[in-house]
Amino acid sequence: MNAFTAVAEPHRRLILDRLRDGECGVTELVDLLRMSQPGVSKHLRILREAGLLEAVPRGREMMYRLARRPGGLTEARLYFERVSRAWDRALDAFKAFAEQEDER
Repeated sequence: MNAFTAVAEPHRRLILDRLRDGECGVTELVDLLRMSQPGVSKHLRILREAGLLEAVPRGREMMYRLARRPGGLTEARLYFERVSRAWDRALDAFKAFAEQEDER
């Protein structure tokens, strides 16, 4: 699964938002998301497969954190940079057009 598909789901975005503050375990995520442990685990697996987070064993518990090298984000970042450049060009052209109209 790619990063776009992984972050399309709102619960997975909440997980990523929580992990910005540091590692946490499944129990905390179950409480945060108000869903079952199997449901949270499914979202965690998808995010791991997309390369967005890592699982780190801490004693008997598995802790989750944002991936140190989120390769999955590279594809998304490049896409948004291309789209942003296209929008910038379109907005610049519109601005130039509007300024020409103001001068008339």
